[in-house]
Amino acid sequence: MRRLALSIIGSLLLVGCPGGLNNCEDFNACPGGAGGSPGATVELVFEVNCGNAVCHDSDQPAAGLDLVSPDVASRTVGMNSTDPNCGSDVIVIAGDPDESYMIKKIVNEPGVCGGQMPIGTLLDAEDTNVIRDWILDLGGVPAIINEGLDGGV
Repeated sequence: MRRLALSIIGSLLLVGCPGGLNNCEDFNACPGGAGGSPGATVELVFEVNCGNAVCHDSDQPAAGLDLVSPDVASRTVGMNSTDPNCGSDVIVIAGDPDESYMIKKIVNEPGVCGGQMPIGTLLDAEDTNVIRDWILDLGGVPAIINEGLDGGV
């Protein structure tokens, strides 16, 4: 029985979490307002890309990190990673996406502690930028000012 459970969990990890808002009109989250929305929100990006049952949902969040319940900033900003090997890495540093562990894992920065997220796929540039802009805004730095500094990556 235990072997079957481990096999199922292993299979789910290989499949990974979903990867992006490629069909933004399905989520009313197209940039520039297509589909009736002014753009994708970080909550929607987290829900679509990170919020399934094997990842960071609210029921049994991987690594104890719930990215879909309200007020995700309270669980990420200034908080250390729950991975015992990466405990000194701060998940989100308000205003500093490049030093935030979350972004390092999303872009699969060389030498980042732990595996790339989402598992098995790179988050598309638009979704990554939504998260980067959210981190900038958390620090009181308007994202539009910083687009020229970092190329909007």
